[in-house]
Amino acid sequence: MPLAPLATDGDLLARGDVDGELDLALAVASAAIRDAAGGPISAVASTVTVSAPSGPLLTLPGPVTGVTEVLVDGAAVTDYRVVGNGLWRRGGWGCEPVPVTVTATFGLPEVPEDIVDLCCTLAQAWLSHQAGGGGSTAGVTSVAIDDARETYSDESAAAVSPVFIPKVTREWLAARFGGGPAVVETL
Repeated sequence: MPLAPLATDGDLLARGDVDGELDLALAVASAAIRDAAGGPISAVASTVTVSAPSGPLLTLPGPVTGVTEVLVDGAAVTDYRVVGNGLWRRGGWGCEPVPVTVTATFGLPEVPEDIVDLCCTLAQAWLSHQAGGGGSTAGVTSVAIDDARETYSDESAAAVSPVFIPKVTREWLAARFGGGPAVVETL
């Protein structure tokens, strides 16, 4: 089951006139933000499986707001504590790289307003790009109509989509929302 967008059609419409496929624009923007954050941001019940860490802290897509089940190599355990974006276990998670499967609720009950705004800004950029005909803009930094000039950037600085999140914003999102393993299955 796909995760719900981080903003609603109403959030997007409240930020200006937009035409087109609102739901798709919000889904694209939400996916980019979640990818950068390394977690769902909005609350979702899901199951993740990760390799057991060597220490006592198991980092998860945070924050963790409720745990239903924890399995270490298929065996249920209950001797852990929820701490922010992970689980802490006094004796650690094992001395071998075994799978740890956690079924829990990850993310916040309400998406913070600055994240709603970021989602709407990215969705508006996507809608504007689609209204202009779409297509890749990778490498283009300027276009002039008279005398038909185009200027290109270094390929490594290019974006294929207007839904681009700069490195500093990606790092901020990962630090704020956990940056742990991705949600692999939603319930």
